[in-house]
Amino acid sequence: MDAKGRIGLPTRYQERVLAACQGKFVVTVDIRERCLVLYPLPEWEQIEAGLNRLPASNPESARLKRRLIGYATEINTDATGRFLISPELRAFAGLEKAVVLAGQGKKCEIWDKQAWDALQAEVHEADFSSPELAAAIDSLAL
Repeated sequence: MDAKGRIGLPTRYQERVLAACQGKFVVTVDIRERCLVLYPLPEWEQIEAGLNRLPASNPESARLKRRLIGYATEINTDATGRFLISPELRAFAGLEKAVVLAGQGKKCEIWDKQAWDALQAEVHEADFSSPELAAAIDSLAL
């Protein structure tokens, strides 16, 4: 991340990602972790539609929508695949200088490097042997 809060897409993925969404993304906060989540605009539109279908009368649904939709910010990449993260979003995730952009299927997480390293230390010690997870992993043929 540069001094202005710009982050660049990894060069090897730029062409494919930009073709899929014409450089239009939405960045918002994660609901479980202190990181940001970057969605290609078409993916976000599906998520937002789903969130809007949640019952407005349910206090938990309302809080979830306030958090995810409230922080959601549309962004565009520049010609070099960089995009700007607002000061509010940077503050939420504790983004300082070094960041990690971690692909997660149809989205990317944006982490402060130190927080990412701490998370990875936990992941290395994790036990992935619960029966439910073991069955899911087996179905993927890993």
